[in-house]
Amino acid sequence: MEQLLTPAFWLGIAVTLIRLVTIGVGGLILLRFTNMIIEQFFIPKPGAKTIYLDEKRARTLSSLLHSIIRYAIYFIVVVMMLQEFKIDTTSIVAGAGIIGLAVGVGAQSLIKDFITGFFIILEDQYGVGDYVVIGDMTGTVEELGFRVTKLRDGNGILHIIPNGSILKVSNYTRGHMQAVVNVPVPYEADIGEIFTILEAACISVGKSMPEVLAGPNVVGVVDLRPGEVVIRITAKTVPLEQVKVETTLRRLIKEQFTAAKIPPPQAVTTGSMPQ
Repeated sequence: MEQLLTPAFWLGIAVTLIRLVTIGVGGLILLRFTNMIIEQFFIPKPGAKTIYLDEKRARTLSSLLHSIIRYAIYFIVVVMMLQEFKIDTTSIVAGAGIIGLAVGVGAQSLIKDFITGFFIILEDQYGVGDYVVIGDMTGTVEELGFRVTKLRDGNGILHIIPNGSILKVSNYTRGHMQAVVNVPVPYEADIGEIFTILEAACISVGKSMPEVLAGPNVVGVVDLRPGEVVIRITAKTVPLEQVKVETTLRRLIKEQFTAAKIPPPQAVTTGSMPQ
């Protein structure tokens, strides 16, 4: 009891409290400093130079890093404080490592989902609203998280796909798309007249449709089949609008062929290809 009243005891208590406060304040300062660095890196001020990241992806990644660093600093601060009370933290650190290993082994698929989701967002493979093909499923991305991707197909069915199972993605909404129209014409038709009609149709569609980014252009004869010559037209279009451009081209070509009295190709079942 007398030891509790000695100056050395109270000095030790004071030093311990100061060290605990220092550890706590140091952890808080470190946490705020790392948060500031993350914010400046992922979400810079206007005009600042940094890597390009979509705002939604930047906020998602910064939130994840905030959480990881926060819990890491909490763990370090707690261990250092326990050491101030002469508590052996070796067993605590070893136990945390064993627990982490057990969780990792038992949740390999979950960890794989999170890691894959992280890189999907970081590399901007696709985002919400994109029209994609993932495996044997096609649809619009409704939600993208670190663990799963939610994809709604053309029938309105919502598919929930674990990110770890995603091996290949085809994205139809990045960059331009290409509209392709193959026009079959009979061998007896005047090829010069055909090209004139197709060129006129291309000019009309190119001027009237804002979905067209370049073209359409007549590529030329791409195939010689029994009873018909195949001429191809191509155009660069806005993503997901290539079908609209193709149907418009076909309708206009059909109308102009009818007006010019160009007959459709006749099916050839016997004999050889016309020379």
